[in-house]
Amino acid sequence: MKRPDVKVFVSDIFQEKAYLIYSDGNAIVIDPGNCYNSIIKFVKNKHLNVLAVLLTHGHFDHCMSCKSFQENGVLVYIHSLDADKLYTDGNLANMFGIHFDKLFANRTIEEGELCIGNFELLILHTPGHSAGSVCYIIDNYLFSGDIIFENGIGRTNFYDGDYKQLMQSIQKIKPYLDNGYKLFPGH
Repeated sequence: MKRPDVKVFVSDIFQEKAYLIYSDGNAIVIDPGNCYNSIIKFVKNKHLNVLAVLLTHGHFDHCMSCKSFQENGVLVYIHSLDADKLYTDGNLANMFGIHFDKLFANRTIEEGELCIGNFELLILHTPGHSAGSVCYIIDNYLFSGDIIFENGIGRTNFYDGDYKQLMQSIQKIKPYLDNGYKLFPGH
């Protein structure tokens, strides 16, 4: 597989970022936010086949489009500790007065390696922002969700957030960043 390309989409809810990673006609979406229409337009123009939606965590702003992808045959993956957020108030949508189309993940994941089509991924369990927060590493790209941003760190004041765990998770990904991996944060 040639080195994948990354297309960034920015959602209009909290300016969260959605990512489309693509190579050799296949694609994976990470944290689609509410960018379904923009992503699908790009996918159709590039003639890509979307293999999966990967979630870094289960907060609504990162997974608003998941139900639409799922209804079109795309599998949704999330860490087992955040899977319930897709169908409970743990996704925080009610807290912000936002409608959320509840769903069940097709697959729950844990830390380790995962192959989806021609993509080889490393999943790092990085709790702190939420209990089931993860980072994805594809090639030398690190998708951090809401544990770390370009100019800060994620919140830990939600019900399953934990500042100490977040600091440990940041230390866990630091060697990748020190070795030149490109950071793709959630916001």
